[in-house]
Amino acid sequence: MRHYEAGEWADFARDLVSTEQQTEMEDHLAAGCPECDALLEFIRQVAATAASEMVYESVTPDLAVKARGIFAKQKSGSRWQDKAIRALQVLAAHLTYDSTVDLQTAGARANRAASRQMLYEAGDFCLDLRFDRERGSQRVILVGQVANRKDPEFPVAKVPALILSGQKVITQTASNEFGEFSLEYVPRPNLRLCVPLTDAGVRLEVSLKHTMEEHEN
Repeated sequence: MRHYEAGEWADFARDLVSTEQQTEMEDHLAAGCPECDALLEFIRQVAATAASEMVYESVTPDLAVKARGIFAKQKSGSRWQDKAIRALQVLAAHLTYDSTVDLQTAGARANRAASRQMLYEAGDFCLDLRFDRERGSQRVILVGQVANRKDPEFPVAKVPALILSGQKVITQTASNEFGEFSLEYVPRPNLRLCVPLTDAGVRLEVSLKHTMEEHEN
């Protein structure tokens, strides 16, 4: 049985596929495919969250404080110095969903949204990332979640999440039991998010160039 990719399900969820492909994908779900069914539900949740966030102009100070307090920070550089982590195979994640490309309703503000939801895929893993910027601040709050699309039971607790500039650690944290993590940073050139998954022998990497571009516009 063919499994559809995350990008195809993202188009399906937003009614961007042809009538023929829509019928094929609906038949695929009806035949019973738990992996694709779970992936579609995940993408629909991401899209619903992104849509609801578009109504906010910016992040309120109290929300920013709560986001910072959810996850305990670790000492900068402590885990990145582990040679075993640095030796992991790099998987460059590719973008499969971006809330900024969604069509906006008539009368919606023309300014760029303060919140941005992005979904990345790398191998069997996906990264759900949300970028928030406080009003009048250069700092970005990144709230993310890592998950294994094919194995929901894959361990994602206490996974390191680092923002790097070259080989230098800018900030880092670790995920909670649900694979969720939060980081705060000031956009600059050549930043990337790194999520090492030692149990899988890989580390996921995402360029954060887009947050730098937003501040340049």
